[in-house]
Amino acid sequence: HYFIQSNLSMAFFLSVLLGLLCSTNGLINIEKDVSVDANSIEEAVSDTSEESNDVTSGGIVPEVEDPEGDFVIFTVASEDNDPFQRYVRSLKIFGLEKYLQVLGLHQDWLGGNMEKPGGGYKVNLLKEAMIPYQDQSNTIVMFTDSYDVIFLGDKDELLEKFKKTGARFLISAEPYLWPDQTLEDQYPVIKGKKYLCSGMMIGYADTFWKILNYEEISNTDDDQLFYTHAYLDPKFREDNDIVLDGTSSIFHNLHGAIREIDFGFGAHRLTNWEQGTMPVVLHGNGPTKMTLNMFGNYYPLGFDPTSGPSGECLACQETEGRVNVNGTESLPVILTALFINDRTPFLDYFINQTFAQEYPRAKWHLRVYNRVWEHADHVQELINYHVINDPDNNFASVKVFQPKDTAKRKLMELYEEAMYSCVEVDCGWYFAMDSVITLTDTNVLKDLIYWNKGVITTQLTQPGQYWSNFWGDVSNDGFYKRSSDYFEIVKRERKGLWNVAFVNNLLAIRGDVIDSGKLSYRHHTYDDSNYDVGFAANARKNNVFMYMVNLKQHGHLKKMDNFTATNTHDDLWQIFTNPIDWKLSYINPSYDSFLSKSRPEFPQPCPDVFHFPLLSRKFSWHIIHELESIPGDIFAGSGQKNDKRLAGGYENVPTVDVHFTQINFQQEWLKVLRDYVAPIQRRVFEGYSFHGNALLSFVVKYHEKGQRKLVPHHDHSTFTTNTALNRQGIDYEDGGSYFIRQNCLVRDVDIGWTLMHPGRLTHYHEGKEISRGTRYILVSFNDP
Repeated sequence: HYFIQSNLSMAFFLSVLLGLLCSTNGLINIEKDVSVDANSIEEAVSDTSEESNDVTSGGIVPEVEDPEGDFVIFTVASEDNDPFQRYVRSLKIFGLEKYLQVLGLHQDWLGGNMEKPGGGYKVNLLKEAMIPYQDQSNTIVMFTDSYDVIFLGDKDELLEKFKKTGARFLISAEPYLWPDQTLEDQYPVIKGKKYLCSGMMIGYADTFWKILNYEEISNTDDDQLFYTHAYLDPKFREDNDIVLDGTSSIFHNLHGAIREIDFGFGAHRLTNWEQGTMPVVLHGNGPTKMTLNMFGNYYPLGFDPTSGPSGECLACQETEGRVNVNGTESLPVILTALFINDRTPFLDYFINQTFAQEYPRAKWHLRVYNRVWEHADHVQELINYHVINDPDNNFASVKVFQPKDTAKRKLMELYEEAMYSCVEVDCGWYFAMDSVITLTDTNVLKDLIYWNKGVITTQLTQPGQYWSNFWGDVSNDGFYKRSSDYFEIVKRERKGLWNVAFVNNLLAIRGDVIDSGKLSYRHHTYDDSNYDVGFAANARKNNVFMYMVNLKQHGHLKKMDNFTATNTHDDLWQIFTNPIDWKLSYINPSYDSFLSKSRPEFPQPCPDVFHFPLLSRKFSWHIIHELESIPGDIFAGSGQKNDKRLAGGYENVPTVDVHFTQINFQQEWLKVLRDYVAPIQRRVFEGYSFHGNALLSFVVKYHEKGQRKLVPHHDHSTFTTNTALNRQGIDYEDGGSYFIRQNCLVRDVDIGWTLMHPGRLTHYHEGKEISRGTRYILVSFNDP
């Protein structure tokens, strides 16, 4: 599966080949624990004596038995966080973790604010750790930052390239001078970038030691300026063979040089196309952290877009550190918070699908925050239905906050309160779910927990649009900026696990991350409407990675714009705005299975009368309730031969009915006919293609005290659809459609099921009399 660079050692190639042969999946078998405990790294490096460990500075001074010809990597990390885990993972992939010594771990950071000049603490930590190596002329020592660095190659490549430089000490270079621009004239001219960057360096131990002792530095002085002074001293530079890696042969700093880097997918290696080199270490210095995150999604062994139609997520194949979600006992306690901040179409589907998630109720706390007065009763009805009326839904706890509690509060406060209520119930995971989402999978909670990321979401996109619940990058002000791979990801041309810049609408957050206090929706830069932007900014600042996974289709986003309160059931009018949600709610669940049937497989209760499921029970109930809820009696005045609703003003065979033109539903119904009736028509009446016209579409009401039947007639249509809206034998008795020429009565038609038959000439029919109750049917004269 992998193409190994020609400049990698044969030993590394053979080890990869062996992994391919031995792995049960035919994939590289990365060393066991990719999710690394930084404490174990410290312990594994060497045994430290009590005398040699200076706990005041956080340095680790190992006892070196055979220092000659050795190799050491130093880094500084005050906490074991997401960026550090990424750094260590990159080392492990190339077998470099055994050379790593971590300085300052779990110690207070004493180097000042790194957004300004500072970081001398790193130099002092390193100086102390280098004491055992100070006289070693063959030991090669490497130092890199950790939070914004990833490795792209192995030890052999690294050392071979270093030795080819002929330098005793090599430091990375960048195109910008920092932090003292007055030193510009003192920099020698070299090939490539000429200014020093202290985030990555490599050299022989004795030379490194001399550089570390060039001058004294306080913890809060600037480390880059310290190394700059040493480099700009001409005699010291020459005596110690100090060289800058201006061509990125080993080190590449992204700040000011992003454009030089090519993804190198064909070669499976990041490439500096401008210098013709393949860097071994990549540094996202300065404002390029988001760019490093993007590159880190692919390298090393992150994602291969050249494999298969949707690429191959190599990181997804790592199993260490994942959560076992298959057994009930191993599942953590969770808290889900549902937020209804705006008038929401298909609100019942949102709530119902949340309750449909497969998760043990005893380990599930539920909170609902509703800020919309119009939804208050409906929300309470739905919660009561699932919690009170269902004895199997024994949730650990349920709390509902209605507009009287929430409407006047800031969104930042509500989201913050809900998130930290996870701490109160000692939950392992917290889920924030906005009513804009539609979930179509019942394992979303488990699927997100499985990845064991601090913050993670699944890709949710507006159908047919590029609008999604994640951003690949952000601008300087923290708002949307399109990453170079955004379209490929959002179109699911690349399916994987992605470190992104922003997530919202559905968040899964690990409880320990909440407990750390690193996450907050409050941010001084953003107003309350941008609570989610503030959350993402705080996460990025505090080194909490936000992930999005798009391996599975878990659902989508609804369009919420212009959802008005015009009707009793406004969702009925959403077929143009949210067609998928409309289908999920209003099309019969069995409809799709009929699309693959041939004509003989369709039920025919009478010759050329085809029977198929079209509409859901919910549609039937909603359309009846919609009509009966209109003030007055909307059916009154119909059932007469003189009918002003018709173009000619006359109806030969009148029924008590409501035309869809009366409730501004005609265009919506025509879309139903074109999207759902036409495909069935083409299967049962071969050779004819429905034109999508229907001048008359209406709901007929037969009532025991009103019109009880309909006389024999032909329909003014090429073909007619007749859909049952309520239950024969329960809501009414008798009735039915009798086809006279065929001598065939169809009576027992399920709710939402449709009879499709020719309208003229062959299927002369009548509506049989009901003896009790009320019968509703939906009739459409198609292609009159």
